[in-house]
Parts: sequence; C-alpha cells; structure tokens
Amino acid sequence: MEIKLTLSKLKSSQLTPNQVVLLNLLYNKRFDDIADIFGHQQAIEIRNSLLGSPYILSKQSKFTETILSKNHVEKLLGIRSDQINFWEFYNCYPVRVGTRVLRSAGPTTQVALKHEKKYLARVKTTKQHELAIQAITAFVAKKKSVGELKFLPNMETVMNNSMWEQWEIFISPEGSEEQEWNTDTI
Repeated sequence: MEIKLTLSKLKSSQLTPNQVVLLNLLYNKRFDDIADIFGHQQAIEIRNSLLGSPYILSKQSKFTETILSKNHVEKLLGIRSDQINFWEFYNCYPVRVGTRVLRSAGPTTQVALKHEKKYLARVKTTKQHELAIQAITAFVAKKKSVGELKFLPNMETVMNNSMWEQWEIFISPEGSEEQEWNTDTI
C-alpha cells in the first residue's frame, strides 16, 4: 500500500505525517500495518492526539473500533467515495486513428494521469460520469458511422474543454430511432 503525503495537505490540515498515516490506515482498516509501523502504545497516543479534530468522532475501548468521520477523512486523503472510474471513460476513446495518436495507451503514463486529474476535477458525481461515458461513446460512434474518425480531437483538447458536455446531443433517446445529425456543425 502506498500513502502519499503532500506538504500543502499537511499545512492546511495542521496534521503531522504520523497522524495522516494513522488516519489512512484506520480508514482502510489496516490494523496489522498500524501495529507494525507504530506499535500499540504509539498508535493510541497518535489517535488520542486527534480527539477533538474533525477526523475522529470518538475513541472506543478497542482501538479497532475507533469511529472516524468518513467525509472528513475522505476529503483529507483525497478519496472519492462515489466510485468514479476514469478509465471507463478514457477507454471509450480511440488510442489512435491512422498514424495520429489521440490519447495515451497506458494508464500509468504522465499524460494519462494528468487527464485523470482533469476529469476527476470536473466530474463529481456518478451521474455526471455515466453521462460523460454515454456522450463520448455516442460521439465516437457517430463519427465512425459517417467516416470521420480522422477528425476526432486529441484527448488533451477533449479534457481541456470538457467536450463530453457538448457531445451529449449525440446520445439518442432510448427506445426511439436514431436521430439524423448535421455533421457540418460538429
């Protein structure tokens, strides 16, 4: 398990690195790791130092039953609880068309990670995410059906302009015949 600590997050939350690590491990219920890293006594001391903060709601007699404020801890740790999977969206778009590379093929490249960060900054709910997937899928399908895949914009352009929002017009209503779209206005 990897835990990232940023100085800006530490400064803004006014927490120590040990407190953030402990909150992360408590949130993920990694009690064996807590014991290995801190030991029982130090873990209790760190937890008790967080009493009165927005992160720990109450201590229990058993350390493993410490009650966390899920919303505050998720915000601190940058955890999205609504399960938006960027890669569902990203994989709806072609990697390349002919010799043009439109997006990164690998999820661990700097470009793909930058795109993920932009997407997650704009798409906040699963409803928005599902609509974005439908829109990008419909747009690519429409371009393919009229033989215009070569005119697809680069993913960097898509991300910078949140173009999936403009492409919602390509989503055909369920149960109705596909609408005719004027491709001259795309």
